[in-house]
Amino acid sequence: MASGAGSTLAHRSVASIRGGPPQGPSPSTPHTPNRSSVVSSYGSPSTIRADDEFIVVELGSRHIRVGFAGDTSPRVVLQCSPEDQRRAGDFRRWQQPKRSPGLQWSKEHEFWRYDLRDIELGLYQDKLERVLHDAFSKYLLIDSRPRRLGLVLDPGVPLPLLTATLDTLFSRFQSPTISLMSTPSMSAISAGVRSALVIDMGWAETVITSVYEYREVKTTRTVRGGRALLDTLYKTIEPLIPGEHDVTKQRALGFEECEDIMCRLMWCKPSEFRSSQRQSTQLETVDEQEEIEAESAQTGIPTGVAQIPINTSRRPLTVELPFEKLAEVCDDTFFDPSADRATFDDDELPLHLLLYRHLLQLPLDVRAVCMSRIMFTGGCSNILGIKQRIIDDLTAIVNKRGWEPVFGKVVDKHRNSARIHQQSSTTSPTEGSPSSSPGEDGQRKSPKNAADSKPEHDPIEAKVVRQRATVPQFKGQIRVIHTLGPWIGGSLLCQLKIPAMAIVDRESWLLQGANGASRPTEVDFKALHRQSVQAGGYARGGGGHHGNWTLGVWGYLFADAKRPPSAPKPIVDIKHIRQHAELYQQTCVERNYRNQAQNPAKILELHARWQDLQRQGRALRERSNLLRRQLANPATSSDDEDLKEVRQLTREQIQEEARQLKQDLSAIEKGESQAVTQMEELALELPNLTHPDTPKGSDFEVMSYINDPPTFKESPEDKIWRSHVHIGSELGIFDFAGAATASGWGWYYLLGEAAQLEQALVQYALAVATRHGWTQVSPPSMVYSHIGAACGFQPRDLNGEQQVYTIAQSAEDAERGVPEMCLTGTSEIALAGMKANTTLDSEDLPLKRVAVSRCYRAEAGARGADTKGLYRVHEFTKVEMFAWTAPDEDIAQELFDEMLDLQTEILSSLGLYCRILSMPSHDLGASATRKVDMEAFFPSRRDNWGEVTSASMCTDYQTRRLGTRARIDGKLAFPWTSNGTALAVPRVIAAILENGWDEEAKTVTIPECLRPWMDGKEKIGLGGRRSSVDRV
Repeated sequence: MASGAGSTLAHRSVASIRGGPPQGPSPSTPHTPNRSSVVSSYGSPSTIRADDEFIVVELGSRHIRVGFAGDTSPRVVLQCSPEDQRRAGDFRRWQQPKRSPGLQWSKEHEFWRYDLRDIELGLYQDKLERVLHDAFSKYLLIDSRPRRLGLVLDPGVPLPLLTATLDTLFSRFQSPTISLMSTPSMSAISAGVRSALVIDMGWAETVITSVYEYREVKTTRTVRGGRALLDTLYKTIEPLIPGEHDVTKQRALGFEECEDIMCRLMWCKPSEFRSSQRQSTQLETVDEQEEIEAESAQTGIPTGVAQIPINTSRRPLTVELPFEKLAEVCDDTFFDPSADRATFDDDELPLHLLLYRHLLQLPLDVRAVCMSRIMFTGGCSNILGIKQRIIDDLTAIVNKRGWEPVFGKVVDKHRNSARIHQQSSTTSPTEGSPSSSPGEDGQRKSPKNAADSKPEHDPIEAKVVRQRATVPQFKGQIRVIHTLGPWIGGSLLCQLKIPAMAIVDRESWLLQGANGASRPTEVDFKALHRQSVQAGGYARGGGGHHGNWTLGVWGYLFADAKRPPSAPKPIVDIKHIRQHAELYQQTCVERNYRNQAQNPAKILELHARWQDLQRQGRALRERSNLLRRQLANPATSSDDEDLKEVRQLTREQIQEEARQLKQDLSAIEKGESQAVTQMEELALELPNLTHPDTPKGSDFEVMSYINDPPTFKESPEDKIWRSHVHIGSELGIFDFAGAATASGWGWYYLLGEAAQLEQALVQYALAVATRHGWTQVSPPSMVYSHIGAACGFQPRDLNGEQQVYTIAQSAEDAERGVPEMCLTGTSEIALAGMKANTTLDSEDLPLKRVAVSRCYRAEAGARGADTKGLYRVHEFTKVEMFAWTAPDEDIAQELFDEMLDLQTEILSSLGLYCRILSMPSHDLGASATRKVDMEAFFPSRRDNWGEVTSASMCTDYQTRRLGTRARIDGKLAFPWTSNGTALAVPRVIAAILENGWDEEAKTVTIPECLRPWMDGKEKIGLGGRRSSVDRV
């Protein structure tokens, strides 16, 4: 290239902005410079050296820097291009017409991007593996033994990309540990400061990060980076190249050549507000040497025209471009002085405004420290004059506005008022008062401003001002310091073995992924406070370091129930939970068990801790055995090589070490026991897995209907159909008032035919179940609370209130540890507990039981028009079916279908119009994997439907918690359980009354199947019992 600018334009290498490899021998002739700190382990038979070596890798979007920890510079800097790191069999270099489509102009030169929508993570992993393999074998000259890695990367890297990176390093390079380090913190460390303001002018974005006490306090970003600069430069050069150009097919200029022009010729104009003294109106900071003299020593501005040869166009040519035009490209990209500030989005602010806003949002002391330690990183920071321009523009804004977050014409008018000036002069003089606009001068000529401009002179106040000592205002100074870059900071950190921001162990990663990362145990609480407090002192959530998590409490019913020694020990398949953690987490979310959704991840963490404790305990036991052998037979152990080190110790030293090992081993065993207990508690909280046929979400699916819909005649007196409460009161078979006096809301008396109808329904349901091979059981109404907890019984409308009735204990029983008891909400609990701690024979399966019992439920929080009467009560009679089957899905499904057929037969013979629903995941209980409800038609209810029966399949959820086993083919297994409601008596009575009511005759028709147990009655009417009652 030729230039008319003379020697005023610095000639810089392309590598200064692209981060290319340093000048040296080619990859075909590898050469490793001498290292004084770490000797290469290539060819060494020792594995200890490989364990001690630390490889530092800086992963940028356009480059990868690799070297040894402790070195002052990386050994190699590798880039990504369409031709570099090609796969075997990729012949793109010979396919020139398809070489660089316009839309992929810059994407082919990037390792990764923040936008992952069009990134193939598998291809990224292959590319990363090839790049690192070349770096290790050709430049670092090390073998393939596993080595610890330090990974320096942008803290804003997307999590899927970070996961793919760690997976590649762990699975393909077998690294035992990887230390994660952020680029802003490492840049501050390489500069030798604890706090700094890091401006990373990278390829995709410019990122400003405040580092305070080695912690990142705040980060802001803008899209004004190297890619935007290159696109603007291309748009400037393209019109100078003759011909028509379609960017969707082929660019007029190649990417490498356009970037080379940018690196060699791009420069930045000096600021119009350039000042040699950059100060702010805040706290003083430490005095540090200014390190921006290289840019401030410019003697002139480039002039003339640059002659640029173009070789990648259709026809080679030379274009002429004024140097002034190149500076305008830089201005438009990074500063955009011609645009109005109101047109900028938060992510596209010019650099000086973004920097000012960033400092403005920091706390006062953090701002004063960071503004005196401003450092620039990234390839675009090497553009001639750009650092000086950013600092000068920032200084101009600070001198004009100060650190006031509010600005505008009204604020300027207020500041320029003469009265305000007089009042402010009594405290301290102002600096850098901004000039007024013509519009504001016109406003001052108004009568009101004219009156303000002539305040009355107060002699007393003037005397006080003369006698008052002038206190100098605190000031902070804007300074730029030099940093050696993030890779050097990571090299220093790894060489000194200082804990990184996160350390990922390979075994923990393989078990639990990113959750296996550990953080330093020592937390800087001062930095914690800075992360949670923003400008102005307002605390906000989400800041700070959260290295630990708190174990969740037992979230189910009967959680605090004491389990006696005789109680069955739950046996939960924790291994299955660890292997399918995402599935269990998804199940919790689908069922709306949000408090338990994090339990699988917590179990993985606890398992990793348990494994680590086991390794430590195993090592201590081996050491203890050696000491015991030496103490027992010191003479016979002279030839044992394992005891070579122990023989050097005296007997007293061996005994002292043995006592210490015993204490350490006891602590480790205690930690192992706690970890196992916590894993079991978290596993017990998880609900059962959801069946594939269960609808997801909260909407059910209608499977079929029972009977034909009824036809009714509306009441001539009112248009609202009578509910069972009105009908029962009309017939005199319900007494809710007396029950309210005796027991309260939710209790009732059944009189006459209603009581007889209850017994008829029970007998009919038992007769049908017995006919189908179900054995009758009369269960207890009270069980131990831990039995209920093992069954997973939990009503859906918890609302944080009591849902069951527990039996009060005396003080003596509580002291003796007598287990707590409760009233059963369903006979399912008593039936399931009947086989607790029992082994069933395979010949007895399926084991089918049917029971009738009184059920007790607190029904806390259940109120409303649809819950009146018999629909939701505290005590009721229910016929329940319960069965144990072999752990086979087909056998369990067959029995589940049998339950549904039995329920259908009962409701069909009662003449009720019903619908069969497949219930969604939100309505499933903790134990159910699938649930089918049957709802009867209720004319008086708002939605016309109400649940009368229900059936659930529970797999081995209950048997694992109750210790119920079955011997099948000579092996012990956990049988599956299913339960179903044959009849919920009160609701069925309500449905019969509403569907069988005759308004004209004032009677209710009794279903034909119940008449044998109703003394042959066909209808329930007034009869002669209410003849003396006057009816309105």
